[in-house]
Amino acid sequence: MNMNIFDENAKTFLEKILAILDIEASINEEELEDETVCYRIDCKRSDARWLIGRKGQTLEALQFIVRQMCKANNIEQRSFMVDILDYKSRRKENLEELAKTSAISVINGDAESVELMPMSPYERRIIHQFLSLNFPEVKSSSQGEGEDRRIVISYQLEPSLETSETQ
Repeated sequence: MNMNIFDENAKTFLEKILAILDIEASINEEELEDETVCYRIDCKRSDARWLIGRKGQTLEALQFIVRQMCKANNIEQRSFMVDILDYKSRRKENLEELAKTSAISVINGDAESVELMPMSPYERRIIHQFLSLNFPEVKSSSQGEGEDRRIVISYQLEPSLETSETQ
């Protein structure tokens, strides 16, 4: 199938959902660097709060529903995300700042490890990637199950020390 058909249908599905919810909004498409399309929804702040939901859960559900609608209509899947009033980009900046502060706390010896609050897989991925790129002296691992899954940041021993300790 043609990717343009997917784009039109994903956007159309979003428009239909917003119309059913009686939310006046515009949807703009933006190509992201990794061949992902971002559908940015611009609407009133009061509607945005309702659409985003607590910790972005409603926004994630909206994105999931659009994906399922595309699958149900046998539309070729293309990577996309839905964002409302740049919530996801602001959330990413906040998560990276939290990761940075936590990593510095571990590096400075203020804490042996820092356990972050539970997060979605998408949010945990943002933190893992940020730390691996910017703080090689710390390690991050996910612990817990389901909705309680969280990241623990701790100091990373040098590889030569880790292997000599285990031998």
